[in-house]
Amino acid sequence: MTQNKTLKQIAIIGGGLSGVSTAYFLACAGFEVAVLERRANVAEEATFGNSGLLAPCAVQPLVLPGITRTALSNLFKNDPPILVKSGFNPARWRWVRKSRREYQDYFSLNKQRLTRLSAYGQMLTQHLQDQYGLDQENSQGLLHLFRQQADADRCASIQDSLKQFELTRHSIKGLEAIQQVEPAFQSATPVAGAMYYPKDGAGNCVLFVKQLRAIAQSLGVQFHFSQSVKAIRPEFGGRVSIDVADSTLTVDGVVLAAGMQNMQLLKPLGMSLPLCPIQSYNAMAAVKNLDEAPNTALFDETYKVAIARVGNRIRVSGLLGFLPKTDQPHVKAISSLLKVANDYYPNAANFNTASFWSSTFALQPNGMPLTGATTHGNIFVNTGHGVHGWAAAVGSAKLLADAMEGRETEIDSDGLLLSALAS
Repeated sequence: MTQNKTLKQIAIIGGGLSGVSTAYFLACAGFEVAVLERRANVAEEATFGNSGLLAPCAVQPLVLPGITRTALSNLFKNDPPILVKSGFNPARWRWVRKSRREYQDYFSLNKQRLTRLSAYGQMLTQHLQDQYGLDQENSQGLLHLFRQQADADRCASIQDSLKQFELTRHSIKGLEAIQQVEPAFQSATPVAGAMYYPKDGAGNCVLFVKQLRAIAQSLGVQFHFSQSVKAIRPEFGGRVSIDVADSTLTVDGVVLAAGMQNMQLLKPLGMSLPLCPIQSYNAMAAVKNLDEAPNTALFDETYKVAIARVGNRIRVSGLLGFLPKTDQPHVKAISSLLKVANDYYPNAANFNTASFWSSTFALQPNGMPLTGATTHGNIFVNTGHGVHGWAAAVGSAKLLADAMEGRETEIDSDGLLLSALAS
């Protein structure tokens, strides 16, 4: 990425995890930063649906090679692993075909890149939590559960390709072995196997972002809420104008960290992003029986659902829906979340009375984040980290801030930073 020496005042559009993390690292680098957020507070959209996993070992690009077959079989299931709207949507199926090609050609490489990025982001997150004494609500350790042997075999093969990262992991077979790691695990559902990652974990992502906002403000970052950006326009002299309601703000550079809204802002400039809006679903239930509540995070490979203890609550989140945006989950999504929770921790909480909600996040066909420069040298993007992308989002924010400052990144950024997003 070519450093623009005139960059000084930066506006960030989007007050979620990506936007606030980027604001913090840019402020640390000496930039003057303002965050524009259309909601009344930070972390109220996609970040509110983040699973809370901090899991370099378990993280993987969310590509969906079998979605066509899955969609047909899901028509007859009350609790499907993926929800797809019936009917033919040309744009959606073009995206799915590209996702299939990415899986076939680049999944292993992208998994390695995402692991590198997430390990870096997890380290940065833990450093921030320790440095500032943040309330964490963290849990240590993660069980990666496989319902089918084929998934267990595939994961073992993938993990073998990650030996250079020296990430601790243990293969586990049988209920007794799983209960040695997590005594609260009470599954009567057949499980083909599990991987245990003792250094992965989970936490409260929304709480982290709200605390990071306060730290960023102490460094001079200005937050402007209830500000819907209408358009961005490159100006002569290397500056950018931002239309917000009835006013215009002019800055040296802009970082777009607003998910699917990024596409609307870039389209008038002749640029498109390969993003598809995906729904994720969440449930939060109060702990009923402390002895039967999990202390270790869990990730179900089939349903792409995470279960994590958050203080005196249990959060169940994940699942993917190619459905129109709604505030409340589809009835089948609720059934799937309840199934996963009750399959593994049936007596931990009354999951039927949980609070349920859905969130929309932006996903590339290759399942990787989209971070870096556009062909306009002072317009940048940072998006697409996904429902399990807490660590990757923090890592991407630091990489982007270093690149904008003209500093060498602390990790290899190959495949993680765009040199320029073409028009």
